[in-house]
Amino acid sequence: MTPWRRVVAAGTGVLLLALGALSLRYGGSAALSDAGALRAQWVVSEWRAERGPAFNPELWLQTRDSLNRAAATTPDNAHLFDDLGFMHAARAQGMGEPEPNSSAWVYKQTLLVQSIESYRAATRLRPTFPYSWVYLALAKHQMGEQDAEFWLAFDKALRFGRHEAGVQPALAEMALAHWRALGAQRQQLVDEMVATAQPAQRHRLMGQAARSGVVLPKAAALPINAAL
Repeated sequence: MTPWRRVVAAGTGVLLLALGALSLRYGGSAALSDAGALRAQWVVSEWRAERGPAFNPELWLQTRDSLNRAAATTPDNAHLFDDLGFMHAARAQGMGEPEPNSSAWVYKQTLLVQSIESYRAATRLRPTFPYSWVYLALAKHQMGEQDAEFWLAFDKALRFGRHEAGVQPALAEMALAHWRALGAQRQQLVDEMVATAQPAQRHRLMGQAARSGVVLPKAAALPINAAL
């Protein structure tokens, strides 16, 4: 994860308006009245954009606890579970690759398990929202769990999100890592995803494929300047 940049917090009025718009964008079913939860959602939205308050363990714990309290009060708000999934996965990613079976390694696995549980809850509440599915699959991929749930999440993300620029890189990462296990139908869908991506995005995805030694026939057949 790239370092988060420190910024000055927005005024309260602007913050509330922004969070209201964000709740509508993600389909949250209940408005949160707790000011702490509103602040927590703002912090996560800033961290998603790689800006906002600098990360520190105390702020992370405060934000997580506020989101957990809000989720207990409004358990039908999928956005809260997406935020919790992101928080746990991002912190796990920020730990790098700890020594296997070390205390840090165990903690990273715990974070990933909590991320999976949160994204699982989000997918139950919004079964056609591709971001929850792709990050559920990615968390399981990072744990080395390519089980039935992983493939279900991967397929749902591919079905609902293959035209979403924010979903495509994660889908490509997982597809290329398990290319032989995909089977012909999934391979074809991934190839089509790359071929129909926006030019700059297509260029990046084709670079991922090249580094993995995977040939994407449909995407590779396009003129070179179509991917620049």
